[in-house]
Amino acid sequence: MNLEKLQYYSKPTLRIAMSLLFLYFGFQQITSPGEWIGFVPNYVLSTGIEAQTVIMLNAILELGLGTLMLMGLYTRAASLILALHLFGIAFSIGLNPLGIRDLGLAIATLVIFFNGSDRFCLDKRIGK
Repeated sequence: MNLEKLQYYSKPTLRIAMSLLFLYFGFQQITSPGEWIGFVPNYVLSTGIEAQTVIMLNAILELGLGTLMLMGLYTRAASLILALHLFGIAFSIGLNPLGIRDLGLAIATLVIFFNGSDRFCLDKRIGK
């Protein structure tokens, strides 16, 4: 396989893979919110909002924006919001394996924002 062919699929592969990751985590939060309570930062809980409410709102955000990114609708907006969201999570968690992993995922999602819509996005097809 030549390099040009690999580059043809690199942008949509990253977008789809990251979308599936957000959809997976959003679905897990909806189906098993109790397993995510420990990840809600104390500063959020200090506002009086219940942990399960935060988890459900986060799940809705990740499912909604993950779906948009998967379809390639509002690709830049969805990826920017998700990248900023992940940067917030990574910095909240700190310098440990989970925080570093989330930092890497945030950077990958930011690359999707920088790339914009790829040739398989509905953004491209609707815009024509």
